[in-house]
Amino acid sequence: MFNPAENDLNNNSNFEKNYAHKSPFNECAIEGFCSIDPIVYSLMEVLLYELKQLTYYYVKMQELHYENKKLKDSIINYLSLILVGYEFNRSEFQKILYEIHKEKENAKQTFTSVCEKQNIDCQILKSSINFENFDIMSLVNQGEQQAIKRNKAINANIKNLYEIILNIIKSVSIRLIELKSYTDDYLPEEDAILKLFNNLNFSTMTEEKLAQKINDFAKVNYDIHRKLHRFKEEYYGEITLNSVNIGVKQGKSILASGQNLKDFETLLEATKDTDLNIYTHDGLIVAHAYPKFAKYKNLAGHYQLSLDSIQYDFASFKGPTIVLRNFQYLLDRLYRGRIFTTNLIAGKGMTKIENNNFGSLIETAEKSEGFLHNHQISSVNVGYNEFEVMKKIEKIVEKIKNGNIKHLIIVGLLNHAPVISDYFNELEKNLPDDYFVISASIPSTRKNVLYFDSFFNSSLIYKILAQIKKQIDFEKFPVSLFITTCNLHTISHLFNLKYLGLKNIILPQCTTNVITPGMLNFLKTKFGFKQIGNNALEDLKKL
Repeated sequence: MFNPAENDLNNNSNFEKNYAHKSPFNECAIEGFCSIDPIVYSLMEVLLYELKQLTYYYVKMQELHYENKKLKDSIINYLSLILVGYEFNRSEFQKILYEIHKEKENAKQTFTSVCEKQNIDCQILKSSINFENFDIMSLVNQGEQQAIKRNKAINANIKNLYEIILNIIKSVSIRLIELKSYTDDYLPEEDAILKLFNNLNFSTMTEEKLAQKINDFAKVNYDIHRKLHRFKEEYYGEITLNSVNIGVKQGKSILASGQNLKDFETLLEATKDTDLNIYTHDGLIVAHAYPKFAKYKNLAGHYQLSLDSIQYDFASFKGPTIVLRNFQYLLDRLYRGRIFTTNLIAGKGMTKIENNNFGSLIETAEKSEGFLHNHQISSVNVGYNEFEVMKKIEKIVEKIKNGNIKHLIIVGLLNHAPVISDYFNELEKNLPDDYFVISASIPSTRKNVLYFDSFFNSSLIYKILAQIKKQIDFEKFPVSLFITTCNLHTISHLFNLKYLGLKNIILPQCTTNVITPGMLNFLKTKFGFKQIGNNALEDLKKL
């Protein structure tokens, strides 16, 4: 728990937490996929199998110039369910699984009809999942057998490439869903993600082809990230640097966790005429950097007592919690009945918010104990002043051009995890004079360290890299980047950075429920990514 005497929250490196919470319920049912419930894992295998086939028919129909926007939206929404981090409400999951199967059968029938009318010899996929009686336990058994069959049929490298594709698809689907909430325009990235996913239908796809598909998709992935940031700034205003209170005010409250700002705005709108205080949690703290949210007087601050336990934060909050879309953590059973969600499928014990009707959440908050006293723990900087940042970056670029900087190191793409703060303190201590560090993780007064004392989203690092790349050739000048937190989007970021031309990308020591040892080794040997060791000085020598 935060202790003002032990944790200086003005130093944001002590505020950031590791996204991968170690839970006793987090067991890997089959290598590469971790879930709370083996039954849910088996059902997820069936969902994945049916989604792949549905996507095949959609892509084939599109090739024949038949477009179905509603079906495309549905597939992308369903894709966002892959590898979610909480235990499903099985009845809801069963309903969605049935809907996916029905849509697949309809798409197959339509595809067959079009082929017959156009006298085209079209390939129909053979299905090994029997939905005849739609018995849930039968599907569980079939899902388990399908997973075993899949893992036996392909070699380890192909399996790792499949897992990378699934991870990227999950990350991109989440971003696409949020992006589509700001625009009705056609997004070519939607078609690109479905074509990438469709590759998993073909067991004859070689390792080289799959790896190339991943590398080719990196541009699409990067474009989605860039577009989402642009739309957010157009909608909420350009990111600014703000100080955010960590603590609570007296009164009834709601805690909001997740990453979907549109859902959060809808919540604030629904509660703005109440006496309820709304608090952000975890990554949602970035909302405080956007000017539009400042107008909501009921946005009381940020609540987070634990550096590494989502469970503790939720259980200690004196009111209900809402899990917004894109929430990515494993959840314990301690506080069920007090959690609401805007996700497509609710977890066990959660109440699903339908059609943006927050009435039940508001009622629960008003009946809750609430906080009896004001209590401010500290404050933390959020966001950045882009104009000031870029002025400093231009000075660094000039030093590179003049030969005063021989190696540029960037630390903190996903913000800093406190478990590796000692490592970066040691790195800073041994930094050669002709090396330069841009960091959100190393508080330093050294002339060759530019430290941003702020919790920020990844857009800042991407903006900095884009600005430097305009004038510095990454093929000729060495740039190393340390990613400092493992989460759902880490693998996606790896390939974004590779696309930008970075050759030396270093991962932290991720927990196995985020990146398995086998996957980590594959990322290093196949794609050239690295991982920090136990000795910062030795790693520094190898850069």
